[in-house]
Amino acid sequence: METPRGSFEKDPRILRSLQYFAAVARHGSVKGAADEFRVSASAVSHQLRSLSSYIGEDLFVRSGRGLVLSERGHRRQLQVASVFSDLANALRDTVGEHKPRLRVAVCSSFGPQWLAPRLPSFFARHPNIDVELRLYASDPEQTESVSDAIITAGPVADGFDAVKLFDERLVAVGIPADSAARRGGAERLITTDVPPAPLGQDWLNFYAETGNARAASDLQFVRCTHYLLALSLAKSGLGDALVPDFVAVEALTTGAVVAVHETKILSGRTYKLCYKAARSADPDIRSLAKWLKSVCDQF
Repeated sequence: METPRGSFEKDPRILRSLQYFAAVARHGSVKGAADEFRVSASAVSHQLRSLSSYIGEDLFVRSGRGLVLSERGHRRQLQVASVFSDLANALRDTVGEHKPRLRVAVCSSFGPQWLAPRLPSFFARHPNIDVELRLYASDPEQTESVSDAIITAGPVADGFDAVKLFDERLVAVGIPADSAARRGGAERLITTDVPPAPLGQDWLNFYAETGNARAASDLQFVRCTHYLLALSLAKSGLGDALVPDFVAVEALTTGAVVAVHETKILSGRTYKLCYKAARSADPDIRSLAKWLKSVCDQF
């Protein structure tokens, strides 16, 4: 094996040599380091020689059958230990260990309409978990810089684990039949599927599911980008809207809108709790996941 040359980024053998060096310093023997890394003693010895040659210093001296740090080796050992400690702290920060609170990111419809009404039971069960909710207009990006846990219907990002919550179901709602006439007199459909996606695909799927296939060219759409806005437009009498059943539940209960068809259709979106795989053992995240699953089982 050649003597490592260059930086950590360009030659990972330097980092490996430093790891072996730190292990030999801890154990006081090449064998102890070899056992720790499950490699041969000769591999460790070769790395030590390469490292000594690279930095131009003798790092160990013989003492009986073992090795002890030389004076220069002792100084280098302190430096290396400090660097590895800083690296470990940086990694803990990156994966979110020792966070003072549990940051949970949600999209604009799921957070206020599904999570908020149910969250008191979570706090009652886990009063010591400090939760910070973060609301996003669309599915939050899956990154630790956003939150510790993300509830999303988007695809699961690399490096993340996910717990399935439920499949989103859409219900068609509009103003009651005995309300004021719908403005304009024409039948309008409020759609959240707008270009560049196929216009009104949600309603085309609905009609196909109910056995009344229609063409988009035969329909008049009111376009908007979010479920909450679609529901508000439906309440104002601008047309019928397809929104998740949990978004419509309050308006249906109060009579602000009615279900215009008994059929509910799957939107193709599945809500999931996502978190970094490296944090799968985090007790706060595990508690949140367990609670969400128990609530969703009753939903």
